Amino acid sequence: MTRRAAIYTRVSTSDQTCENQLLALREVCERSGWAVVHEYRETASGASEARPELARARKDAARRRFDVLVVWDASRIARSLRVLLNLAHDLESLGIGLHLHQEAIDT
Repeated sequence: MTRRAAIYTRVSTSDQTCENQLLALREVCERSGWAVVHEYRETASGASEARPELARARKDAARRRFDVLVVWDASRIARSLRVLLNLAHDLESLGIGLHLHQEAIDT
């Protein structure tokens, strides 16, 4: 069965774009045989608590709308190890993998 992938991208300012992250992560999914079912694009400071697309991804994970969350690197999704570990734990408890491309981490 094909795994359903969701891609999460984030840039810090509105004069930046998520396109480079998206292109690379779509390729990762294609090489892995994963079907991309959703792309979450965020423009927000990494230090910001207001991340509506990340919140949406977490809600969709709880609804089992995808099997793996694919992210460019850890700094795109979390600014501290604690936040990253909590997210990874939450996803794992739902049976959802986390793929951090630049770190070559795939749970």
